[in-house]
Amino acid sequence: MIRPVCFLLTLLFATASLADAFSSRIDTEHGELAKCSQTEISVMKFINVADAALYSSDCSRLPDLTQNLQLSFIYHRDIAGEDFIEAAETLLKRNLSETEFTKIKADLDEFNAAYESVAEGDRYDIRRNQSGLSLFKNGRLIGEHPSLMLGQSYYQIWFGDKPFNDDLKQSLLKPEA
Repeated sequence: MIRPVCFLLTLLFATASLADAFSSRIDTEHGELAKCSQTEISVMKFINVADAALYSSDCSRLPDLTQNLQLSFIYHRDIAGEDFIEAAETLLKRNLSETEFTKIKADLDEFNAAYESVAEGDRYDIRRNQSGLSLFKNGRLIGEHPSLMLGQSYYQIWFGDKPFNDDLKQSLLKPEA
């Protein structure tokens, strides 16, 4: 009897954690960003790998993306840093022309070098603004690049024509009511 009760409590708190995991607003060096949407990232429809939230300076403009954005992830599984690097390169090649990819390749390599492995509970924030692209892990700045072209291109991983996951893209581009 105790085991089923513990399991049900875990489910209740796990569901509540998604709602509380992301603040409704964040302050950045370029102004305030509002949380537009949040969703779970699942594999095989039932394994929750991470939660994601999209922040923008103007959520009413969705599905158009503003210059000032932040995409935040809270992970529920361990993921190696190399996996982030490989996925970013693969997805950018899929969403950019060969010429576009060649133009950002050196900047991409420099930015991606900052990725570290994550463990359950870790958070990554990927912020784009007029200063370029920034990567935060658990609130600590670990990488940045001033290239506006890289910042513009990088979000194609999640919002391009061939994104990481179509359901994730649609969920994040639909503002919360």
